[in-house]
Amino acid sequence: MPSSSTLTTTDKNRVRSIIPAATKILAASLARIYFAYPDPLSWSYGGLQGALVLIADRTRGAHFFCLVDLLGTRGILWEHEIYKDFDYNQDRLYFHSFAGDDCMVGFVFPSEGDAKNFFKQVTSRKEIKSKSKADSAAPKKKSITKGGTIDKSLISAPTAGSFVHVAHMGYDAEKGFTSSGVDPSWLSFLSGLEAQGIDKDVIAENMEFIKSFVRDAQKGDVQKNGAPKSDPVANGGPKKKPPPPTPR
Repeated sequence: MPSSSTLTTTDKNRVRSIIPAATKILAASLARIYFAYPDPLSWSYGGLQGALVLIADRTRGAHFFCLVDLLGTRGILWEHEIYKDFDYNQDRLYFHSFAGDDCMVGFVFPSEGDAKNFFKQVTSRKEIKSKSKADSAAPKKKSITKGGTIDKSLISAPTAGSFVHVAHMGYDAEKGFTSSGVDPSWLSFLSGLEAQGIDKDVIAENMEFIKSFVRDAQKGDVQKNGAPKSDPVANGGPKKKPPPPTPR
């Protein structure tokens, strides 16, 4: 594990025992996590503190922030994936921030040295290649899992902006898909599931899963194409970040 002025030998051993062996630890330090929530212009301490670890996970093909519990037995308290073109800000030597899924997230470090190293490791990380050429060439098998549930691989991700809000969507074994106030492209998309050989009863039982998956896939596609992330706290997110909290 990389050196840290704030983690003891006991702390480091605990981190190693919790972080999966298949991942590589790039940086680690004591830290507290703050959120610009519910007020987007003010930082609030989220009650989360411990060993903040930056890892490279080849299994999942991405980098992650993980907060490890050093006082109890809860393991990983919090985790956040670092996506491509991730914008990580050094607002102060001891304070870093970035846009989370729902609001701005901030890290407060007790040591400026650890904070500086952590920032360097985050901003200089290299892309992870998780699959070999043999894995990529292998054809994917589409199937229905046991218990009558639908595997996500059976559903093609929709194109961003191709669907409107789902006012009502249902499925009847005899009548097929029924809708009210729904974009017609929904019906075309979902009807394709039957062409995959999926039983009508299975589709009916998994309607909520299907709708949830399509919404998530559409949201991910929008974010991938550079559109701003939604913020339930403030529509469009805060225009400016709150000032960093005082280190403790």
